[in-house]
Amino acid sequence: MLVEELNIHANNKELISVERDCHDEELTGYILKADDNLVLMTLVDCDGIFEGFSVFKTDQITEVFWGNREHQALSILSNSVPSLPPPSFESFELEDIIIEASQKFSSVCLHSSHDEDNFDIAEIEAHDEEWLKIYTFGVKRTLSRMKKLVKVDSISRVVIDSPYQNGIVVLHSKGL
Repeated sequence: MLVEELNIHANNKELISVERDCHDEELTGYILKADDNLVLMTLVDCDGIFEGFSVFKTDQITEVFWGNREHQALSILSNSVPSLPPPSFESFELEDIIIEASQKFSSVCLHSSHDEDNFDIAEIEAHDEEWLKIYTFGVKRTLSRMKKLVKVDSISRVVIDSPYQNGIVVLHSKGL
């Protein structure tokens, strides 16, 4: 029922919110693609402004809701923002999408399944089936980069092309 309902909302281009078992805040936006394995979603913030594209596992979803006044208002606001073309991927496995996205975009935003508020904006330098070697971009406060090894199965979702993420990459490119 879940995947069927998500695809109905995708076809209707209807704004929805998704609660997931790995985080206490919902994701709000538009479903672009959903199957039994993964969901690709365009995210919007509480003002209806584009926040990037997100990919996460379908089995994380605990609740989907839509149609209240807030959703109606956000839908109106988000329709006034120019839409960006969604990314396309050859694979629809999270691990493969992470690698593919890192090759197509200047960075990926990797959220931890242990604490999704904890995330790394990073370039992927190397990988195997279990691990990613990443070079992180530091936050605005520090602009300090570092290298890390991250276990692939510790990643709950990936965000691509968010304005915040892109802004951090631009700041680093200026050599501050």
